[in-house]
Amino acid sequence: MEALAMATVLLLVLRTAGRMGPAGNVDIGRGVDVLQRFGIIGDVLYGDVSNTKEMVTHDIIEGADRYAEVLNVTKNHTNLLNITFCPDLDCLFDVYFDGFQVDLADKPWKLLTTSRSRHMISERFGVPDIAMGFGQKFVIVSYKRPVKRIKTFDNFTQLAELKSTISDKFKCMSIGIESMVTDFITEHGSHYIDEYTLGDTVFQVLVYLPVFYNKFYKCVLNNCSESDTALLLSPVYTEYQGQVLSVGSDAVEKWVDTNLQVESKHGHTYVSLYALKNRPELCNEIVALMNDQSVVGLHLKTMSTFIPEPVKRKWFTEVLDNHVKLREVNL
Repeated sequence: MEALAMATVLLLVLRTAGRMGPAGNVDIGRGVDVLQRFGIIGDVLYGDVSNTKEMVTHDIIEGADRYAEVLNVTKNHTNLLNITFCPDLDCLFDVYFDGFQVDLADKPWKLLTTSRSRHMISERFGVPDIAMGFGQKFVIVSYKRPVKRIKTFDNFTQLAELKSTISDKFKCMSIGIESMVTDFITEHGSHYIDEYTLGDTVFQVLVYLPVFYNKFYKCVLNNCSESDTALLLSPVYTEYQGQVLSVGSDAVEKWVDTNLQVESKHGHTYVSLYALKNRPELCNEIVALMNDQSVVGLHLKTMSTFIPEPVKRKWFTEVLDNHVKLREVNL
C-alpha cells in the first residue's frame, strides 16, 4: 500500500506491556485466541491490566520453556535516532505496531484498536484528539533499544509435547465440520506465542499539515542537513508536537521534560527527542533509565502447525484464515 511504501523506516513499537513484566501472560508456547480477545497486548496497551479475566492465554504445552532460547540482542544504539514518515493514520498504526506479527493477519493492530475511542488512541500517541482527524500527516522520531529475544527452537512443533486433551481434540477433529475448529479455538486458542522481544523504545509523534510534511519529506530525500531537520521538527512547521513517551519507563518521560528542552527561533521552548542527536552523554543517560522488560516485539503462529496430518492441518488453517480475514474486514 502507498502509505506503507512511504514509511521510510518502520521503527516504532507499541506502548505495550511496558508497565508490566513479561510474566503478565506473555509466555512462550501459550495459546492465544485472536478472534475474541488479543488480551496479552490489547488490555495492557490501554492500561487495563487489572482486568485479568480478559487477559487469558492457555496452557497448551508440557514445559514449553524447555524448548526456548534467550538471545541477547542489545546493541550500541548511541546516536541511532530514527525518523519515520507516515502520510496517513493507517501507516501510523503500521509503524506503531511494527515488531508484532500474527500469522494470517494482515494488520494485527486492527485486532487491538477496535472499540477504542479516538481519545484513548491519541493518548497512546501523545498527541491531541484532534490530531487523529482526516488529512493530517505524521513524522515519528524514535530511539529503539531491544535487549533480549525469547524464541522457541526451530523444530519446536516436533519437539514440544501438547497437553493430552489438546492432542485428543486434534485427533478427533473431522474435516468439513467448521464448528470443531471454532470450538477448539475458543477453548485453547487460534495461535501460540512463538517468540517475543524485551527492551524499550522512546518516541515522539509529530503532526503536520500536508504542505509542511511534503517539504520535510523532500528535504530528507535531498539529504537534509541536521540544522534543517531540527527546524522542520520544530513548532515552526509542526501542527502538533507530541509528547516524548517511553514504551516502558515513567522515569524516561520525567527525564526528557527537563533534559530535552529546545529553544525555538521564536524564543519559546519545546521538548524534542531529536535533541539526542549527536549528544552521546544524553544518550547514555536515557539508556540508563530505559526499561529492559517491556514487550517490544511478538510473533504468534497458528495452532495448526501442531497438527501432524497435512490435510487436517490445511483445513484448520483455511477455517482460521477465513475468520481472521473476516474479522479484519469488519473492524
